[in-house]
Amino acid sequence: MNLSKLLGTTVLTSVIGLAGAAAAQDAPAGPGTTVDEVVVTGSRIRLKDYTAPNPVTTVTSESIEFSGATNLGAFLTDLPSLTNSLQLEEGAETDTPGLSGLNLLNLRNLGAVRTLVLIDGRRHVSSNPGAASVDTNSIPTALVERVEVLTGGASAVYGADGVSGVVNFIMKKDFEGVDIRAQTGWSEAGGGANNFVSLLMGDNFAEGRGNVTLNLEYSGDDAVTFFDRDYTRPGQRSILISNPDDPGTFNPDDDDPSLYDFVPATNTRYIDTTRGGSIYTNFNTATTLSGVTFLSDGSRFVDGRSAGGFIAVGGSGTPLDDFNDDLLPGLKRGAVNLNARFEAAPNATLFAELKYTNSQATFFAQPSYFYGLHVPLDNPYLPAVARADALTPGGLGLSLGGVLLARDNFDLGTQNYDITRETLRGVIGLEGSLSDRIDYEVSLVYGRADQTTDNRNVIIYDRVFAAADVVNGPGGPVCRSNLDPNAIPLGDLFAQFAFPTGAWGRTFTPGAGSGCLPLNLFGENRNSREAIDWVTGDYTNTDTIDQTVLSGFITGDTEGWFSLPAGPVNFVLGAEYREESSDSRPAPIQEVADAIEYPLTGIGRASRTQGSFDVKEVFGELSVPILRDLPFAQDLRIGAAYRYSDYSTSGGTETWNVNARWQVNDVLAFRATKARAVRAPNINDLFAARQQTFVSFADPCSQENVDDGENPTLRRQNCAADLTAMGVNPNTFINNSSEATGGFIRGNPDLNPEEADTFTLGFTISPSLIRGLSLSVDYYDITIDDAIQAYDPQTIVNNCYDLPRPNAFCDLIARGDVGGNNGRIVSFEQIPGNIASFQTSGVDFTVRYALDPADFGFDRDIGRFNFTLIGNKLEDLTLVEASGAQPNDDLGEEDAPEWQVTFDATWMYRDVTVNYGVAWARKTSRFSNAAMAADVDGDLAAPNLLYFDAKNVHDLQARWQVNDRFQVYGGVNNLWDQQPEADDYTYPVSPMGRFFYIGMSAKLGSIRDALFWR
Repeated sequence: MNLSKLLGTTVLTSVIGLAGAAAAQDAPAGPGTTVDEVVVTGSRIRLKDYTAPNPVTTVTSESIEFSGATNLGAFLTDLPSLTNSLQLEEGAETDTPGLSGLNLLNLRNLGAVRTLVLIDGRRHVSSNPGAASVDTNSIPTALVERVEVLTGGASAVYGADGVSGVVNFIMKKDFEGVDIRAQTGWSEAGGGANNFVSLLMGDNFAEGRGNVTLNLEYSGDDAVTFFDRDYTRPGQRSILISNPDDPGTFNPDDDDPSLYDFVPATNTRYIDTTRGGSIYTNFNTATTLSGVTFLSDGSRFVDGRSAGGFIAVGGSGTPLDDFNDDLLPGLKRGAVNLNARFEAAPNATLFAELKYTNSQATFFAQPSYFYGLHVPLDNPYLPAVARADALTPGGLGLSLGGVLLARDNFDLGTQNYDITRETLRGVIGLEGSLSDRIDYEVSLVYGRADQTTDNRNVIIYDRVFAAADVVNGPGGPVCRSNLDPNAIPLGDLFAQFAFPTGAWGRTFTPGAGSGCLPLNLFGENRNSREAIDWVTGDYTNTDTIDQTVLSGFITGDTEGWFSLPAGPVNFVLGAEYREESSDSRPAPIQEVADAIEYPLTGIGRASRTQGSFDVKEVFGELSVPILRDLPFAQDLRIGAAYRYSDYSTSGGTETWNVNARWQVNDVLAFRATKARAVRAPNINDLFAARQQTFVSFADPCSQENVDDGENPTLRRQNCAADLTAMGVNPNTFINNSSEATGGFIRGNPDLNPEEADTFTLGFTISPSLIRGLSLSVDYYDITIDDAIQAYDPQTIVNNCYDLPRPNAFCDLIARGDVGGNNGRIVSFEQIPGNIASFQTSGVDFTVRYALDPADFGFDRDIGRFNFTLIGNKLEDLTLVEASGAQPNDDLGEEDAPEWQVTFDATWMYRDVTVNYGVAWARKTSRFSNAAMAADVDGDLAAPNLLYFDAKNVHDLQARWQVNDRFQVYGGVNNLWDQQPEADDYTYPVSPMGRFFYIGMSAKLGSIRDALFWR
């Protein structure tokens, strides 16, 4: 580490627009220093001392090293503007396994799809199939010079997707020397160990006209499982549930204000499913909570106490604690980067970049389950008492010839995912000068990302149905289909899974040689490995993403033609062509199995999605000096940018921005921008194939919910109309099954680009009386109209009954008779449309102070100090899901704290550097703002349970410069071991807990010096 550079570097800096200071400049230029033309994020204008009129927060490479970070995404999430970015813990979920191992930046809480991530101002291929979101794990840590975060629309400068702003990774150029960094870390509670090593080496040649830089990097992170943390181990978790003792939880008319509506509870369970199997012999739901009669051993099923929906306290059901995903996936990453530049002529420099990254994420999720599996009465494993009860009046044996089984298949294995991502990116370009006043750049960027997902899971339908349909054969229990190939099981009645002609036997050939081995599903661990393997499949899904970008622009000023009194006009003119394509291909066996799983449509969760689009664009920028070197107008400049884009899918769009920057004097400056930005629909938005999905939601017509909603009278009226037409009594209808409802999602090729209006206004102060102090304050406002959004399933269902009839929402759902439970919602559809709007606003502020005690006459050397505070006051974060819908105010709710601050203090004394950092966010509500406002009785929950704790994470690192080459360091992240909430185990902090690390870095001089140890 170059100590003099380190001393001049803050931990987190902000481009504050001071006159005469280049972007992200940490220390004033010394005698003889040449200040080159500077380009900052948000503009392609190139001129000396240029500072952006919009707020840009900058993070330096030293900041990354001070944090001990080996994961750029996790590090950047501490910035208030990126706080809700997708981290590894959010990707480790059963319902989103494809996100496992990704870090996706989400600027201003408006979604990763609306955050444009660039490398040196150029686009980077996505790692998320069908979307444009860039995985920061594919960006090499050692090559990063700084990261600039721009708020506000940047579409006029860079193109679509930057409606919330831009995160631009500026990479090191013309690097010369050999740098090595190695680090190892471990969590105090276990799991999550990390090993990291990087090599950065570069050399100049041809008398400095050329440079080649090579970077090799590896990082390995172990998984953190549920069993690695006390607060998530089975039997330890306490979650918030609807109070079983308060009837008002389900019926507001009976609310008891002396009892809290929500209370913490342990021993929470599903109301009906069990690990060994729950047996339905009749549907006597009027007297039981679950409708289940027997357990797998023939003993009576015991109902728990209802906690609303499909959750109960106590009883025979499977504990919720048993359904665990990994808290953090395992992740191994390797990268090779090769960059080269060569000045072929005084006005022409060739540049090239080549990158290959490989990441492997491993993720273990909860097991499969059955719900309503039909078991004929002649199954030898069926308990005799259940067989007899099914043949009594009203029994299922008389109507269906069997019983129904609900089972959680822990003994058949968990869902296992192994995701390999390979990213290849190449850049080739030419830059130089056309004249003394005009520069140019032409570049071609090609990127390709390949994702391979190896799954291991139960092939539930046709193989499981065959193996579960057991009869007594000549040698004992045998699959019925082995004896009679034409014997087709009845299927899963609750989920309407039956076998139409041609669907049976798609993954095997029924008959004596099928390989089917009988499964005993009545009890746990009753089956051989061979029987389990026959119903378990290994299959591989593949995804490919391609991106090609050809762009060119000229930038310069008008001094050769004309100048204004304050100077020449600076300009940029350019054009760009971009093509994107994506192809997601499920494994053939998964397509077949899913087509059987959903025979009514032949469509499953595994459907191929492919599509492409291209866009042709022209753009321009102007920066016009108005006043210069006048009293109260050291520099006044206005600017504008415009881009026209022609999409092959959605037609033409126009984006623009206008801006102004007024440097009053050396102390005070003002800046403002107004912009129109767009996000064109991505490939998933447009072309996603119709696929099955499952969602658990509250049926608004069920008795515990019918009096909720914005208009309970209208809800009751609409529910009565639908249920009565089906022959169901609306006054007694209950739908509290734990079975998720199947629905469909698909793309919409008729989508239009969404538009955003952004506005920023701010000022910077650098008081001359306090040397080293600077302050910036910026207000931002972003409004997105015609936002691309699919209705949330719960919203679809609620609006069908809460809005006057007829309404379009009722066309998206269907009710039916499922296994004798007439009136249940059996299907829904989610189709994206330009239907939503977003609104967010707030204030960013940055305070930076470089303190040298010698400036105050202190004659004793006690070192130097750098202090940086970056904060945000969120004023508004609102989603309107569709025109006329009630606005969803998220301000102060989970992931949207009203106040956020990061603070860093760095002490530099001779060969020692100590950094102390704090990331703080105000407490947030556990409940929606609407629920909090409606709590007039104050009985929603105990006061200590109304809010999630404030985030309050402290990090400490110490470094020792051993000599001019070597530095050693060590640190602790989350020093005071703040833990997430037990019922939301990724919030407000990561489940990693207290984390220790040690490392070393070496700067070995030139390659020759390193080789010969000079």
